[in-house]
Amino acid sequence: MIIAYNNSEGLKILIPAIQNINIKIIADKDVPSGLYYKFVKESELPPRETRNFWTMEINKDNADGIGLTKEEFYKKYPEYQGWAVQ
Repeated sequence: MIIAYNNSEGLKILIPAIQNINIKIIADKDVPSGLYYKFVKESELPPRETRNFWTMEINKDNADGIGLTKEEFYKKYPEYQGWAVQ
């Protein structure tokens, strides 16, 4: 699974480097605060050759979550206190 979100530059894709942590925790931490994100199977992405043209509608109605502030993240996940948060 990967994490997709949109910012002012367009669609962004995050591929988690740590596989033994819940992807929701990684998304809450690494997606910029206030931006909606969606989990997507890598196989569902178009070919890399067309990466600059990728788009995906991600909004409140279809999102899997929203990026948290540092304070929100530490409150929700106190066991990860000290992790660098976007």
